[in-house]
Amino acid sequence: MCPHCGQKLPSDAEIVISVGTASELRIEVALANTPEELRENLRQRLYSNSKLIQHDEPISFHGLAQVLLKSTDEKGMLTVQSLQPALDRNGDSLDAHDLIEMAESQGMLVRLSDDCWQLLE
Repeated sequence: MCPHCGQKLPSDAEIVISVGTASELRIEVALANTPEELRENLRQRLYSNSKLIQHDEPISFHGLAQVLLKSTDEKGMLTVQSLQPALDRNGDSLDAHDLIEMAESQGMLVRLSDDCWQLLE
């Protein structure tokens, strides 16, 4: 299952890399966007500096798409006011603004106005 959209992946889908922490994810995204000949040098620098940024919570994208989907209206529109109650019901300590920012950076949401996003399916 795709951690971004919740859709079933084909059996031959390639998993490029799996990470366990937000810090590792940050590094791998940076490396993926770096020319191949510079990656190893950058990898060493990022991992040596990763101790300066504490992000040791496990990444859990499972269910993110479902929480976002349940918080949208019939047109697929999402607001902070519609998302926060869903997070509270699930017992998540995440702030709606932080989750929206993460979903936006993952390409799951597109901002339509200051407090309105469209869920991309």
